[in-house]
Amino acid sequence: MWVLARSGGLWKDLQRVGGEHDKVFLRFCRLSRPLFFKALARISPHIQRSPTTFRMPLPAGQKFACALMRWATGGYYTQSAHSLGMGLASGLRSNEEVVDAIIREYGHLLQFPTGQRLEDVQKGFERKGFPGCVGAIDCMHVYIDKPKGVRSECYYHHTGGFSVVAQVVSDHQCRISSVFVGCPGSVHDSRALRISPLYVNATEGRGVLAEGGAVLHDGRYVGRYLLGDQGYPLLPWLMTPFGRFAQTEYDRAFDLSHSAARSCIERTFGRLKAVWRNFIRRHICNLKIVCKEFMAICILHNLMIIHNVHIDPALMKDSSDSDGDEEQCGNRRRRRRRRRFNRHLPNLNIEAPAEDDPTYGGELAAHVRASLVEHVRHHVAVHGAPPPCPWRQWSSFITQGIERMKNFSVSVVDRWCNLYGLPYWNL
Repeated sequence: MWVLARSGGLWKDLQRVGGEHDKVFLRFCRLSRPLFFKALARISPHIQRSPTTFRMPLPAGQKFACALMRWATGGYYTQSAHSLGMGLASGLRSNEEVVDAIIREYGHLLQFPTGQRLEDVQKGFERKGFPGCVGAIDCMHVYIDKPKGVRSECYYHHTGGFSVVAQVVSDHQCRISSVFVGCPGSVHDSRALRISPLYVNATEGRGVLAEGGAVLHDGRYVGRYLLGDQGYPLLPWLMTPFGRFAQTEYDRAFDLSHSAARSCIERTFGRLKAVWRNFIRRHICNLKIVCKEFMAICILHNLMIIHNVHIDPALMKDSSDSDGDEEQCGNRRRRRRRRRFNRHLPNLNIEAPAEDDPTYGGELAAHVRASLVEHVRHHVAVHGAPPPCPWRQWSSFITQGIERMKNFSVSVVDRWCNLYGLPYWNL
């Protein structure tokens, strides 16, 4: 009598079999039906409960589908649980159970490749001009509500919101090799790297980065390394671009090839946010669950790549996703307003840039990058330069437009000063 009777709703519709029903299943759960039942067979012993004298337990597939639908559509616990015929408490409990079961059964997928697959990854980056590379590294922010019970100012990001930092390493096929999530949002990317297990293993000579390497075209030997942006320090196992410090044409060609090879991590983040819409909105839950959920979707991301699960972008455009997009647009507008206001505060909680990082640079790291610059120059001469990135084309177009506007405004001011005999200052 104390259990509320529910009809089942969407859960009954997801059990229908057929071509169109499979599309509905893929739209809500993001996993194909065979992959869903294959993963369910492994995690069901951890989430299935025994019958009691009071009531029958919820099916393991219903719990799994509830968690997947919430991560896929970005809805709240109440919406996801009610649509599948579950209560709020059951939805909360099943979400954590599913996360723990996925990490326990498939946690081995979040590790660097070995054997033949490691050789394939190195060959993939070698075709882009970077032999010995085993992945690209970058960070993204998972936005949350103001945390309670901790120093909330540590989680305040300079864009105007509270967040945690997720550090991800992916290979050339956008398959995730390493995840470290949980650092406060005010932490710089280089600081998140230094406190991660990846940095500890690399500096102590453990892991895939401490063994093996590749031979360049001129006979030089380089160890294995990662590709990172300018937010990271230049280390012997982490290559960063020159950026504004590029002096020669070869340095700029290296930056162009570096950006093309490192684009795999940007595509990984784009796919994570497009498929699992729960991580483009602000989370209302504790930090422990958020970190576990992010690791779970990274595991599911790798499973989808392994089993060649392709999702049509049109299937992800439903009403639940549009609500999250509108909320996210509102959050971006609020962050822009806060950024304009907080930009001039003297004590803003932002870490020092990468140039002031004491671990930045080093003779060995500079020597490795110089060797790679020479190898990239030879690779570009033989195979041609990579296609320019779209954002680089737009940035160059905008820069040229600004320079033309400056020249036009200076000429107009000069003409007015000469006409009226006014003093002229060089703008």
